[in-house]
Amino acid sequence: MKKVALISTFCDTEEKLNIFELNIKKIKNFGIDVIAISPIEIPQRIVNLCDYFFYTKDNELLKWPVRMYTHWYQMPISEGRITTLQRGLADYGWAGLHQVKKLSQIALTFDYDMFYHLIYDLEIDEVVENEFKTNNINIIHPRRDPHHPETIWETTLHFMVFDRELMEKIEKEITLDEYLRTNGMAEGEVLKWKNKYNIPTSNHPVKDKIFYWGNFDFFNYSPFSEFKMFISKNEKMDIWLGEDPVYKTELTDNLRICFHSFDILKIEIEINGTKFLETPKNWEFIEYPISSQNIQSLIFTFKDKVVDFTKEYEDIMMNQIYYNHRP
Repeated sequence: MKKVALISTFCDTEEKLNIFELNIKKIKNFGIDVIAISPIEIPQRIVNLCDYFFYTKDNELLKWPVRMYTHWYQMPISEGRITTLQRGLADYGWAGLHQVKKLSQIALTFDYDMFYHLIYDLEIDEVVENEFKTNNINIIHPRRDPHHPETIWETTLHFMVFDRELMEKIEKEITLDEYLRTNGMAEGEVLKWKNKYNIPTSNHPVKDKIFYWGNFDFFNYSPFSEFKMFISKNEKMDIWLGEDPVYKTELTDNLRICFHSFDILKIEIEINGTKFLETPKNWEFIEYPISSQNIQSLIFTFKDKVVDFTKEYEDIMMNQIYYNHRP
């Protein structure tokens, strides 16, 4: 059986590169070829370890309004109000599926019999190593939730084994239209394949060595260590606040800023050339009569330190700040 490992990557730190390099070496020691793909440049020493390496100009992240995913946080404050922060982030599920599709298309042009799809930081434990060394085919693995190891996700892109016949079928299943047809994630697409083609699931959950977001604070944009700050950027829209009965409200597109995690704070904020001197309250947002869709410049001055936040604000995709109420 001629085998190939198809490695999806996004290695933008030295730690990720080192893990990727070690995994390539392990797999090569099993007598298996390696095909890898990356949307960012990879050091030549690692490229040289691969049998085939493809550097792509695109990274298929989906953004608002096509699709995004949201982290939200709620903080009860006074008079029944609940400050609600929602941070919109690019959906990278399709980016992962797109790499799987491209790797499959490339590998199927060669005369391989077995295809091992994996992510660059897969933990190659004894069970995974044994799968590389045997000829067991058409297996999908569950995955442990990195934040809650006791939780097992039924399917994952992180490690899958297919023969040529099934690989050809699955490659055709991976389309953007199919992904957007449901509100699931990339793992949900794998579940569709499992059910449609009756693919067995291993009883061994796999793990990745690096959790992408780690301890990232989704609700702090502050360039100052003395306080935290969250900032809105949204179009006018209706937002859902609750159910039983269902109730909603219209969210203005005005710029809103919520400061929190401080004792006493005085800060100057310059928006499109107009200066505002603020003494905010923890978790109560400040709203400005300026559309968040038309921010030309945004500058913060705190304790004589001036920070031009304009570029960072441009990079924000879609954030919401509003008060929720519990009747």
